[in-house]
Amino acid sequence: MNKKLFSGILAAFLIVAPFLANGATGESEDNYYLAPGLTINDNLYVAGSDVNISGTVTGDLFAAGGNVTVSGPVEEDLMAAGGSLNISGKVSGDERVAGGTVTISNVIGGDLLVAGGQVIILPGSTIGKDIEISGGNINYRGESNGKLSISGGDVYINGKVNGDLSITAQSIKIGPDAMINGNFEYSSPREAVLEQGAKVNGTVEFTKTTAFEKSSDTKPMMGFMTFALITKLSAIIFAALIFFYFFRKQTEVIIKEGVSNFWKNAGKGFVILIVVPAAVILSFITIIGAPLGVIGGILYVALLIVSSIIANLIFAQLCINVFKKGELNWWIIILSVIIFGMISFIPFIGWLFKFIILLVALSSLSNYTLNKLKN
Repeated sequence: MNKKLFSGILAAFLIVAPFLANGATGESEDNYYLAPGLTINDNLYVAGSDVNISGTVTGDLFAAGGNVTVSGPVEEDLMAAGGSLNISGKVSGDERVAGGTVTISNVIGGDLLVAGGQVIILPGSTIGKDIEISGGNINYRGESNGKLSISGGDVYINGKVNGDLSITAQSIKIGPDAMINGNFEYSSPREAVLEQGAKVNGTVEFTKTTAFEKSSDTKPMMGFMTFALITKLSAIIFAALIFFYFFRKQTEVIIKEGVSNFWKNAGKGFVILIVVPAAVILSFITIIGAPLGVIGGILYVALLIVSSIIANLIFAQLCINVFKKGELNWWIIILSVIIFGMISFIPFIGWLFKFIILLVALSSLSNYTLNKLKN
């Protein structure tokens, strides 16, 4: 497994593992607000539509939501994912964030890893170590004390880089206030534009690419893949927590059915996986059946999506049954989602295991849905 990708997965795992020994504070609300002056003397794990952290977190902070704002200090690591992220509070450790729009204007003691459609690093941002950015439009005006690696579409650099600068992008512009104290290496279809006043104290190396050519430097891509994985895990965790807390009664019935008749459900799930798509395809042969085929196809896709979430909860319950300790709660769900995701990296056996759990979830969810329709 690629070292970069493995490090990202391991980081995601380690951020949850302390639950087992030290516990943590977890919240799952539509709107979560930690007011200024309040302090969480622990790790904080929070998910919601709108998450606003204005108080202090003395441990790690894991935040996922539609809109995530962190203006208070985080004394250890920060990991956040969402549609829109705005980070201005000091982070003493590493900062790992991914989102649609990411705006950063804080002081970071460690590394910064960020992925997003639009990434903005504002003036006043100081990063103690290295930076890796992947995104569509990237505007960097901060200061890094390590190297800066960027993979993006349109890149604008108008800040300070005390280490080497490496960029792979379609267009690159170096602004008048930019200062690069290390070497500048970049790959692009055309040469970078260096505006008057821009300074590069090291060597400059340009590699010309076509608009569709992939760079030989895979580090930026691995960084993007790592954050894509973290974003996916965050979304699954958020969805699993919603099912567990807001549809708890229904979810518990589905989980119990799946676990108690595991292999029977695995077999039935395989039949559903094969038969339903075949029936949908056959329905399009006749004009009358075509509308039903469309509806059936939509419902089938929805069933698979929900089953993929339920599969994580069934896996969590199986772990509880094996170790005969505890009961299903929020931190077990988070830990189980991460472990279940890591199983994907075990060739064949891991894939087969996850596939079987998905079949069980598909069957159990289908049974529950049919029973509700009958009643």
